[in-house]
Amino acid sequence: MVKASRNGLRLDADFTEDTVGFALESFLAVMSFPRQRFSIEPFSRAKERWLAADARLHGDVRGFCPIYMQFKRPSAYPDFSTAKIIRERKALNLLTSPHALYFDLRQKQQHHWDFQHNILFRLGQRLRSRQLGDAAYVCPLFLERSAYRFHVHLSGLSLWPRFWRHYPWEYEEVLVGDGGRKIRFDRIPVLAEHITVPPHKTVSSAKHRYSFTEAGNELCFHSPEAIPDGATTLAAFLDALSGRFLGGGEKIRSEQANQELQDLMNEVLGDGREVPQSIIEMDASDPIGNWLAWGDYLRLEFGIDQYALVRWED
Repeated sequence: MVKASRNGLRLDADFTEDTVGFALESFLAVMSFPRQRFSIEPFSRAKERWLAADARLHGDVRGFCPIYMQFKRPSAYPDFSTAKIIRERKALNLLTSPHALYFDLRQKQQHHWDFQHNILFRLGQRLRSRQLGDAAYVCPLFLERSAYRFHVHLSGLSLWPRFWRHYPWEYEEVLVGDGGRKIRFDRIPVLAEHITVPPHKTVSSAKHRYSFTEAGNELCFHSPEAIPDGATTLAAFLDALSGRFLGGGEKIRSEQANQELQDLMNEVLGDGREVPQSIIEMDASDPIGNWLAWGDYLRLEFGIDQYALVRWED
């Protein structure tokens, strides 16, 4: 059941950010496209967990592009609320009916030198400038856990007939088109029911929010500032990234992976920041392991999950 706040008007989702991350990771992890030698992989593991189990991951990667996602849970105010979010959206002529959904930025922890939002912003800025990936908030467009469960279940049922084949989770025949250069993620219902919001600027305070409609459009950053083109569905987000990836776009190869990681860390963290020794002193012979350690650091320190579009060797 959706939780109402003490003022009786704000509605909070009855699931956590971890629920969102777990549901999407479970769903994305089973997706593969064997004929294209392509998959979406969680790229976040501590060293003790990859040494024995991930020889395939280290030896067979032809190229990859990282994706960073910070999972959010939504809250909402009804149209008749006098909440500041509703007032500001109405002043900008943005829709508020029947509800306006929103999520807050995360507060900076005492041991952090910067806000999670700014880390995510710099990750996306660096990757987009190199055409190597992207970074965004990911938030469901519903408040009830039961609705979330239904959409995940519906996505699974749409692929149920494929369980009778040898490769039930090989989506390629129904989702890959345009000569193998496009994957139709919009045909997966649950992905279309999440909004992605790339951070659009840095902040000096966490007292900001992103709000949007139940359809996932008319984005507003509560300064307030309307951002008409600032959001898209997770399906469209993955469509765009995979389209560039499969269409011959830039990829990180093993031979330059360590340098790309060093440049990314310099951009995101700056000089002199305290990060684990396993990240600072990268193993030149294990570039994939270094990226996995970086993903593990971001997840534990900032709650930012690192995924990767991976092209496997033929």
